[in-house]
Amino acid sequence: MLATKTVLTIAAAKAIAEVCETEAKARGLRVVIAIVDDGGHLVLLHRDDGSQVGSVEIATLKARTAILFRRNTRDFQDVVEGEGRYALLCIPNGVPLDGGVLLKHDLEMIGAIGVSGASDEEDGDIGRIGAEFLTRTPTSSN
Repeated sequence: MLATKTVLTIAAAKAIAEVCETEAKARGLRVVIAIVDDGGHLVLLHRDDGSQVGSVEIATLKARTAILFRRNTRDFQDVVEGEGRYALLCIPNGVPLDGGVLLKHDLEMIGAIGVSGASDEEDGDIGRIGAEFLTRTPTSSN
């Protein structure tokens, strides 16, 4: 009747954000990084010095959109741009822009990362680098 699940820790969120921050700096970008748990609740918010204030909300919404709809936000953007499904623009509190990326452990979705402040493609690339870091990092059972 009860299940065991993997949860996103603050230590993991900090490590993911650090990888993303390093990549953004290497590209000369100032971004906001938001990491949410599997319920869409904010675990970590990182805002580079000099990044645009509006990106705080957008990064958080990108992360929440990804986890609440269980897909990367780039999937939504591709449908809007490729198929003209403008109805997706009406998703309540949803952001159909690249930069919201699921965080997974094995097949389990444990949270999401949202990146905002650069182009959609760069935001998505940075988020995917963070998510990929999580998949290649060993876990502990503390």
